[in-house]
Amino acid sequence: MEEQEKLVKLRDAQLQSAHAELARRATVRNRIRQEVERVEAALQALAAQRTSWDQQWQAWIQQGGALQRGKDYADQHLKIAALENDLEEERTSIVECLQEAQQEVDAARARTRKQHEALSNIMDVVGKMKKKQRQEQDARDVQRSEDAVAAGWYLARKTVAPEARHE
Repeated sequence: MEEQEKLVKLRDAQLQSAHAELARRATVRNRIRQEVERVEAALQALAAQRTSWDQQWQAWIQQGGALQRGKDYADQHLKIAALENDLEEERTSIVECLQEAQQEVDAARARTRKQHEALSNIMDVVGKMKKKQRQEQDARDVQRSEDAVAAGWYLARKTVAPEARHE
């Protein structure tokens, strides 16, 4: 029984360790998610800037703007496109990291679940063993009690029986 209780403590420690690992990995994953959100926000801001620039350009053209500013438009368009490409590459890289982090979280979650099941199983075994010991002890106590009653009855009968014979 003592060995099983030691095993319960060991399994509990392993479960606590698995929970801590899961928490660490989830924290890393959450930080990476925040990075993805940051890049996506930058992409949205850049898309809004592109839309604004395009609207300003179209308005300038409609107001009779000369084509000599076409180079300005092309330069601005290239800058925005380059920023979008950089941000998309960064986002792709971060999303790959996020996927790896999520796999690590999933693996840690599976290990935690396995440790929890192992702890539950050993606790069930220990509980059954303790219940069996209690039942055996209860049976011994009942037997002792019955033996004591029988011994008392036997002694009482033995002391009463000789007197009854003399009469």
